[in-house]
Amino acid sequence: MAGDSDSDTPDSIDLADAYAVKTPEDSRRLYAAWADSYNETFITANSYVYPRRVAELFAEYVPVSGYTDVIDIGCGTGAVGSFLASLRPELVIDGFDISPEMLAQAAQTRRIDNSHVYRNLQEVDLTSALPNQIYSAMTSAGTFTHGHLGPETFLRLISLIRIGGWFVIGINAEHFKARGFAETIKSAVLSGIISQSIIRVVDVYETGSPHHGDKANICIFQRQN
Repeated sequence: MAGDSDSDTPDSIDLADAYAVKTPEDSRRLYAAWADSYNETFITANSYVYPRRVAELFAEYVPVSGYTDVIDIGCGTGAVGSFLASLRPELVIDGFDISPEMLAQAAQTRRIDNSHVYRNLQEVDLTSALPNQIYSAMTSAGTFTHGHLGPETFLRLISLIRIGGWFVIGINAEHFKARGFAETIKSAVLSGIISQSIIRVVDVYETGSPHHGDKANICIFQRQN
């Protein structure tokens, strides 16, 4: 199980460790060891383009007017937020993550004018009580993948967004099928909780990456009630 061994070093941590995560404590241990080198040993080394794809689809689908406060769920070291801030400089972005070490890395990210990418960063266990905060839009890349977060967490997050607000949420394609996300989304649409979801299938890694071929379903919808 990821992070169980104190002998883990950044050089020995890889995607298999991330996919082995089962509990919130597993996540804390893994990313405490990985945070300092994550951008180099994972994002750059594996040509991880998923965060950029989420940010690009946000910029494509979410109107500029009226949707400026965004919560980045599972923000990690700040990859999604950095791309969002570049594409949509008007956005005010907050980030939630379970790892204080990853949040410390996200806090170092800067916009083109050298201001902080994120307004606020908060340590949050998504399986526990959620902060009493409301936003007009939500993004996420890499949070709903192999591991402990399933469609029940996905549904709980809807409460963080105001009625009419937007979601651009990535879900690992294998996870999407195996864990019942498709049925959960369908039920939420039929219940009038969310609008019909647009699903865009994207590459998680660029051509040439050792992991190229992995896909994610990016779900784009609005809260209805």
